[in-house]
Amino acid sequence: MKFILCQDCGSVTQRSGASQKFCPACSEKRDIDRKGLWAREHPPSAVQKDKRTANGKRRNAENRAAGLVLNRASKESIAWVGAEPNLIWLARISVAFSYAASKNHIYAMRRSGHVALRKESRAMRDEITLLMRSAIGKHRVAHNKVWLDILVQKPNHRGDAINVVDLVCDGLKECMPVDDRWFCIRRLDWQIVKDDPRLYIGVGQDTDEDAQVCSYCGQIKPLSAFNRAKGRPLGVGRECKECRALGRQLGKKAR
Repeated sequence: MKFILCQDCGSVTQRSGASQKFCPACSEKRDIDRKGLWAREHPPSAVQKDKRTANGKRRNAENRAAGLVLNRASKESIAWVGAEPNLIWLARISVAFSYAASKNHIYAMRRSGHVALRKESRAMRDEITLLMRSAIGKHRVAHNKVWLDILVQKPNHRGDAINVVDLVCDGLKECMPVDDRWFCIRRLDWQIVKDDPRLYIGVGQDTDEDAQVCSYCGQIKPLSAFNRAKGRPLGVGRECKECRALGRQLGKKAR
């Protein structure tokens, strides 16, 4: 096995060709620089720009049409029965119940006309964030659906238990690396408790696989179903490979 000394960085690397002078990393960097220099010296003409724009719009239209086809195929009907998620981890906390958690009480109008979160509601939201962050501990929160269990113990039958969902979600999203768009209610229940009513909150997931929603078909798919894109937060593009492939097929038929 033969080795060479990279002429750029000076590292020792395995030889893969007779005329090799650089390690793979330096060779890739030089190739990028070369292509960038060529692009700067050969800017596209107005006709080429217009053609690229037209082709891009055409491909986007084809992919959107393909996404609509796939989306219609997965659309649920009135007969929908959600499958019970089999959670692989679950974390639970409890806080003292207060009607400050209800969406009917969490906001106040200031003299200046601005709507503000009440101090009691803010304190309750922050407590939920702090306790759940500690409860999750070493559990890895995947970029996927997050299932919530909420039990509201009310001191009387005046308030709506479902009204606490907004504040609970606002508190939870501050302690997890996923947006509350991924939140799902697995169970929401209430009971009347006269002595020390509590608000119980559970958080769990049924998978540890990171996923993303395709912007064309709207389906949740693993990251492997998307093309790589270094500039994106998850390292992949927003359109799945299936939509792109079906879009090309529809485009060929149309042409």
